[in-house]
Amino acid sequence: MNKITYAGGELVAGERINRALEIIIPRERGRIYYGDGSAEFSAGYALVIPPKTRHTLDCADGRRIVMEQALTAFRTVTILHDDGGDIAHAAAEAEKYFNGDKLIIAALGDLIAGYLTAFGRKGGFSPVVEIVREQIEKGVSDSSFRLDDAIKTLPLNYDYVRKLFKSETGVTPREYLLNERMKLARELILSGVTNRYSEYTVSQIAEACGFSEPLYFSRVFKKFYGVPPTEYGDK
Repeated sequence: MNKITYAGGELVAGERINRALEIIIPRERGRIYYGDGSAEFSAGYALVIPPKTRHTLDCADGRRIVMEQALTAFRTVTILHDDGGDIAHAAAEAEKYFNGDKLIIAALGDLIAGYLTAFGRKGGFSPVVEIVREQIEKGVSDSSFRLDDAIKTLPLNYDYVRKLFKSETGVTPREYLLNERMKLARELILSGVTNRYSEYTVSQIAEACGFSEPLYFSRVFKKFYGVPPTEYGDK
């Protein structure tokens, strides 16, 4: 994870699409153009460019780090204030050891990813937790979704991910998934999609919320909201 595949001073000019995550540590003022916007940066900042971002970089002097399989949550170009020069120092060390000790390079990759997370979080979730939350969001309506299998695709220990997720969200990944499915069920019922107002049955609502067993869905729903789904919202 957080594998550094390039560390050096070559900055790629002109319009391009980067294959992997790139971090630019400028030594001068510059600007990046991407999508419908642009951003200005200068020395003392770090520029984070997520993979598959079409952009044009206007900067001639600085360091460039390329990282594959980086566990970061950046979805758009981001300018980070490199307070204390921590990212710049780690990048300089990565350039120094890039063609040498692979253990040091691996450690520096994790360190740089950690700095990016710490400086860019702003009260949000860590990259690992954000990835699991995105997986849950995609699988909330899919009864074939296997949360454990999704977590095990991450290059991290399963128990570590589970503990980290709970420490940041207050619940385990499985509890989070169940909460999201119950919120969806509640929204569907309150919107009028019940067996009293349309052709939708409890079984269909259960399926739409990722449950393959309607009876189990009804039991869980009653545990959450105090009444079965057929009675929820009655006045």
